[in-house]
Formats: sequence, structure tokens, C-alpha cells
Amino acid sequence: MVIRDFYTEVLHISDEELIEKLLAKTSIRHIPKGELLVREGERVKNIDFLWDGILRGFFVDANGKEITDCIGVQRGSPAVSWFREDAVSTINIEALEDSTVISIPLGEAMEMVNQNVSLLYVYNRLLQFALEFHWELKAVIHQYSAQQKYLWFLSRYPGLITRVKKKYVASFLGMSPVTLSRVRKELLETGRLEGDADSIPYSLMQDGRDGGINKSSNRHIFTW
Repeated sequence: MVIRDFYTEVLHISDEELIEKLLAKTSIRHIPKGELLVREGERVKNIDFLWDGILRGFFVDANGKEITDCIGVQRGSPAVSWFREDAVSTINIEALEDSTVISIPLGEAMEMVNQNVSLLYVYNRLLQFALEFHWELKAVIHQYSAQQKYLWFLSRYPGLITRVKKKYVASFLGMSPVTLSRVRKELLETGRLEGDADSIPYSLMQDGRDGGINKSSNRHIFTW
């Protein structure tokens, strides 16, 4: 039932014959907290979609430091670094909570995409959303102040700050943990955040005094 719900309610596929073909090739995988779904340097074998939990994509820089490149929490977020069978992953994908993914073999999935117009539409839509979010994130990282970055994160990922380590959030936003701590303290002291969950006061969200955060809907599809 979970897999069928994924195809009908998340990907919005209505063709029953197509759904049955997909069900025959799809499995559910459970990833314990702290384990890797994808390992850097290994061949990409599956297309995985997040069903529940939290995933983090990260790579290791020349100094051995982990850099958080993306965080996935939205149901339906694809956790895949490449769409080619001969490619190896350039990133690690880790479960930050016990997580569940919907998994389909990459080769079989792409073969079906090439043969079915409905799946090609879904594939193109996922790529479109991923590209939109990619450029939004680039603008945030390179054009926003530290406070604006954090307010954007709280708006884009409501409640996530209480579920993941702050160092991952800081790395994702391109700042040090020390800077993030300072920003949170400043925002709390000035009343622009409320409570332990760092919620943005409703009045600020309404009148636009939220530091210039992006108020687009939280519909992004997340890739690696």
C-alpha cells in the first residue's frame, strides 16, 4: 500500500497499468539512523525516493571536513546523485533519522521513462523542481546575509532545526557553527525568533520583516 500511495499520491500517476508495472520493480528499504544509503565512489544502482525520515547529502573536502550539500525531509524527495548506470556517486547520502525510501533499480526505471510519456513527464517535472531549488539555494548562499540564510532555512524547513545537528545546518548554509550560534542568539534577543524551535513570529512572516526570506511554497524536490 505504501508503494502504491507513493506513485498515486506523491508522483500523481493515474495509469493503473503503469502503476502495476512499477509496483513489480519497486521495493521499500529501511535505513537506520547513521547508516549510508549511498556511498561516495560506489556505482549508482537505484533511484531512491524518501518516504519518511531525514537524509543528508555530504562530501568530504581536501582537508577531510564533511560538507553538507543538501538535506532531504520532504516525502518524495529523490535521493540520487546520477541517472546513469555507469556513473559512480560523488556524494554520500546518510540517514539522520531512521528513514524509509522507495527504491527502483536505476536501469529499469530509465528504460521505463524512455518508453512511457507519463513517466517522462514525471521525470522532467522532478528535474525542473530540482533546478529551481538549485538556483534558489545558490542565491541564498551567495547573496544573503547570515541572518537571512537562517531565516530562509527556518521558512523552507519548518521544525527541522530541532531534529538535526546544528553543525549540519551551518555547513548547509555555508557558515561556521559559531556564526550560526551567534545568529540564533541575535534573532532570539531581538524577538525575530520565538521558543526553542526557533519559530518565526507570525507578524514577521506577514509584514515581510523577516530578513528577506523566500516565501515560495515548500514544494521543492530535492536531489544530490
